[in-house]
Amino acid sequence: MTHEPINQWNNFLEKIRARFEDTLVYAKETVLSSLEKNQYDYYGSFRTLKAIQQQIYTDVIQKVSDTWQNQVEPLLRSTTVNWAAELKKAHNVSEEMNRQLALWVYITEGQLSLKYYDYAIQLINGDFNCSQCNSPLSVKKDFFNAQYIVCSYCQAVNTFEPETKYVTIGWNVVDNIAALYALNEYKLMLKAQSGDDYTNAQRKYYERYFEERVKLMPHTAASKTKDIELAIKKQSN
Repeated sequence: MTHEPINQWNNFLEKIRARFEDTLVYAKETVLSSLEKNQYDYYGSFRTLKAIQQQIYTDVIQKVSDTWQNQVEPLLRSTTVNWAAELKKAHNVSEEMNRQLALWVYITEGQLSLKYYDYAIQLINGDFNCSQCNSPLSVKKDFFNAQYIVCSYCQAVNTFEPETKYVTIGWNVVDNIAALYALNEYKLMLKAQSGDDYTNAQRKYYERYFEERVKLMPHTAASKTKDIELAIKKQSN
């Protein structure tokens, strides 16, 4: 009889882990497909991601502690089983799922942003002509804001006002894509415990992150070194 509650508890933990893994796969598909469904409303899809994150925590991860407190612990305390060891199992499973969920959010934010980028970057592909002489003008495709362009033929100053969806790229979208490209460095930073190992891993992550960000927004190259130092200082505080 003593072993039966333990077996049931172990089975529950195995099933909850499997459910968690399956949920992450389905959740990512839901988040990414939401862009087509909402006509590429980036922040709408971002809210979907955050809502799903909370739902996974509440419905899956939190269920471990709820089940322990309401069912398993009261039962085990009435036996000779080492219930503290079983509590540690619950803690370990919950902690691991929390880490996986945080990494899932990190990666999914990047993949969502990359999908949005591939769509929104095309919104600038149309022709843009001088308002005075109708000569073709060259618009920077990696400057996600209004641009003032001087016509090389008549010297008239033209204002290019991009669509809001295009401008959105220059905000969280670019940052999340850069973070996705620095995923390996991010994982190494997470693994580093403390001291010099963590400091070095942290710097390598931000160096890679801002290197990728400059590729997406070349005009930020001048401030890259300063940006790296500020990011490290901010995280350390």
